[in-house]
Amino acid sequence: MEKIQVTQKQADWLERYELTQEQIDHYINIQPYKKRPDSPIVDWDAGKLARALYVGYEVIPRYKAGEWLFILKEAMHTGKDEIRQIIDVQNGVIDLEDNWCIRADSIHIRHAAPEEEQQEKKRRFWSKLGREEDGWKEGDIVGVEGSKFITYISYEDLDRGEVEFPRFTAGDNEYFPLNKIRLVTPVEQRLDK
Repeated sequence: MEKIQVTQKQADWLERYELTQEQIDHYINIQPYKKRPDSPIVDWDAGKLARALYVGYEVIPRYKAGEWLFILKEAMHTGKDEIRQIIDVQNGVIDLEDNWCIRADSIHIRHAAPEEEQQEKKRRFWSKLGREEDGWKEGDIVGVEGSKFITYISYEDLDRGEVEFPRFTAGDNEYFPLNKIRLVTPVEQRLDK
């Protein structure tokens, strides 16, 4: 028989039970009466409680490898809020990138919101190039999201705040704002320069 998967809150509740045979039987017998509506296991039937107490249970990890954490500045040596990716979680300790770790029950952490995660990935992308966020440079080769056409950025594009894409069919050139383009090749990595 497999162990039951429980949340940390349910595990904390189960640990309150005394594990003498008489008390286990008592808890199992009163479970169907739902005498504790505030209990995190109030919706369990007697059989599930019995399996948890006799067979055992495993806590479903709150955090998993690959997820992103928002860490409050109170827990950071840098003195500012940071977003870091989880490398591993073992024995209540979260291993983060850059050889840093924090307890999984710390009040100074939470899952990063999707927008925060995207913003951090964007910041890291530009940082690897040695640039500020959205640090476009003249000569960068760029494309438009969802299109196969590419061009390079000119000084005029940077001044205008949008990139001109030549049209090879009849009609005027198209202009796209800088926030709608993607970097294909930074100017520093171009082989034709």
